Amino acid sequence: MNRRRGERTRRREPGARPADSGRPAPDRLKRPPQFDNWLSQQLRSLYDPVLEEPLPEDLMRMLEESAKRGDKPEEDEDR
Repeated sequence: MNRRRGERTRRREPGARPADSGRPAPDRLKRPPQFDNWLSQQLRSLYDPVLEEPLPEDLMRMLEESAKRGDKPEEDEDR
């Protein structure tokens, strides 16, 4: 908490939104669909060539060895 000593907190009514959080209102976040199309196209042009690259030999070897042993992927604790 970042309150000073003796400073009182204001109580909000249930369902009330906090004061301006520095983010634009949801209606100002709307973008034209042309922007989404443009962005998607730009991202594809950057990342498609990377997806076409072959996997490094040492990584392929590790995956094959893991598959032969029947190793299961470790569960991520953050999930």
